[in-house]
Amino acid sequence: MADFRKITDEFYAAPQVSVSDIEEAARSGFKVLVMNRPDQETPDQPPLTDITAAAEKNGMTFVFIPIAAPPTPADVQATEKMLNDHDGEKILAFCRSGTRSTTLWAYAVVASGKKTPTEALNLTMAGGYDLSGHLANLEYISQ
Repeated sequence: MADFRKITDEFYAAPQVSVSDIEEAARSGFKVLVMNRPDQETPDQPPLTDITAAAEKNGMTFVFIPIAAPPTPADVQATEKMLNDHDGEKILAFCRSGTRSTTLWAYAVVASGKKTPTEALNLTMAGGYDLSGHLANLEYISQ
């Protein structure tokens, strides 16, 4: 059973997805699949080629923004661009646990001025991701 966690009406996060999860996501109306996990980060994750093929087979746009550490400005900018390019579309982002995906989302929406740091943190917390440790950085980039 897939664990798609709602952050907003258009943005959801998830732990590692399988090919069958991608099929379920497409049936649930997701149009964009974002992978925030480096390919082959661990031996148990599905290969990037399988994930991209499943997304394509199910009519989803696939976006690859891998991060292994705290997000860089380039990671945040890539996420902001992806959100702008797919505004109005239902997006599912995933990594090992979903935390990197929600962290990138929070930084991108705060950097763009679409959400305040508090709004972003409240939404991620409601989705099951406690990003309160990022408050100072989010406040800094919101200035």
